[in-house]
Amino acid sequence: MLFINMSSVDDFCDSLFGSSPRPQGEIDLSIDIEKPSDYFEVLLLIMTNGMKRWYGPRINIGDISAEHIERLQEYFLSFGMLLKVDIEAEPDVYMIDNKMYLQKTRLDEMMFVVANARKLYKVHFDFAPGREPRWTA
Repeated sequence: MLFINMSSVDDFCDSLFGSSPRPQGEIDLSIDIEKPSDYFEVLLLIMTNGMKRWYGPRINIGDISAEHIERLQEYFLSFGMLLKVDIEAEPDVYMIDNKMYLQKTRLDEMMFVVANARKLYKVHFDFAPGREPRWTA
């Protein structure tokens, strides 16, 4: 198993995205966090960093190909995480509150939502089977 003691998200992303995705769970994401919301934020940063490598510094989520989402999912599996992106039709009336995750204690309940081209993109994460969180809530 490859162990990465993460001194920064950028260092981890350079290592992660610097090669092809590894087999599931081969990379150990070791970070110092206090609560699940911190972990959620790190996962969002890793996802964003990966997309910036393919699309440049300004990312339009509506332009992201299904192939790149699948590729990101493979990278996330490399360190034992599931990346999920649900795409729904944009309702006529809605409110996006991307700080609600701060009130959650379980990673699988946290979500980041982006609206684009009459669609809602809902990004959330979970642990791959056999993986456990590294904090106590």
